[in-house]
Amino acid sequence: MRHEYASDHSSSKYSGLPNDDNTQAWDDLIMREPSQRSPSEKLFQKLTQPKATFFNTSADELAQVGEEVDNSVRLADGGYIAGLGVYHDIHCLRRLRLFLHSDYYYPPLTEVNLRYLRKHLDHCIESLRKAVMCNVDTNIYTFTWDDTTAADHRPNPKSNQMRKCTNWEAVEGWVTKRHVPLNPMLMRPSGVSDRIHMV
Repeated sequence: MRHEYASDHSSSKYSGLPNDDNTQAWDDLIMREPSQRSPSEKLFQKLTQPKATFFNTSADELAQVGEEVDNSVRLADGGYIAGLGVYHDIHCLRRLRLFLHSDYYYPPLTEVNLRYLRKHLDHCIESLRKAVMCNVDTNIYTFTWDDTTAADHRPNPKSNQMRKCTNWEAVEGWVTKRHVPLNPMLMRPSGVSDRIHMV
């Protein structure tokens, strides 16, 4: 666990107008794998299909979190394929960021591309809404006037409250050790193994 100020909205390596550094920072969060598609498809896939991080979990671990083993997908090499919700949330935030700066990140989008992106982003917004409302941040913040900026006509948020944060590096390390590629060999219910592209 680590602590941070609840209202510290200062810039970070993930914020600001798009550039090579913040683009790489977002890419690194989701540990994307190279695409196997043609160059034009690869550009669109690279920007719109970030990797959801999957990992190998055991039957005992599934049972501990209340998941049924009988209808969970088995990996051909043993264990079961699973994913953490946080990677889906990051994938969604990244997609929203890419679309916000679509003039920088995307090639000219066709109507088909736009329909796909809007549908996916609508799903992302709903998923993030549920995550935020489920994990309610109850830290209190107040406001202060910033007299150094004459044009600033609204007060700025401030807080001395600290919030507990999960150690991201520990989570990432745990998932990375158990990482399953995007195209794992999975066992179908019939017992036949098949290589499936998961995204």
